[in-house]
Amino acid sequence: MPATLILTMVGLLFLLIVLVFIYVWIGRTRKSVSDTVKKPETFESLSAIIKNTSSSAIELHRAAELILENFNAMTPNTAKAYQDLVQTLCVHPHTDSKLILRFEKTLRSINPQYNDEIEHALKRGLAARD
Repeated sequence: MPATLILTMVGLLFLLIVLVFIYVWIGRTRKSVSDTVKKPETFESLSAIIKNTSSSAIELHRAAELILENFNAMTPNTAKAYQDLVQTLCVHPHTDSKLILRFEKTLRSINPQYNDEIEHALKRGLAARD
């Protein structure tokens, strides 16, 4: 009788371990599938990250990098949006000087025809800092 009870307990313990392993494995599989399916980043979504005052420094750096990599060419229609981004970066509570300078210098080097507008936006943004 006691041997049967012990074998039953060991069997139930083994079954519990297998079920927990399957549960953990299924949970990890779902996360990896959802991580691979990401929405493509747009200029508007990246701008929204920069304009959000609760965005962290890491999110700011990531958004700025993606804008500089994928959306770096300014046109007469988008010049105002880039000026706003420079000003917003200057006054954002989680920004740092390296990010501001890198963003501004990269925009200037890629778009030399908008040099004055970028410089003016930088001056206005730095003047608005506390």
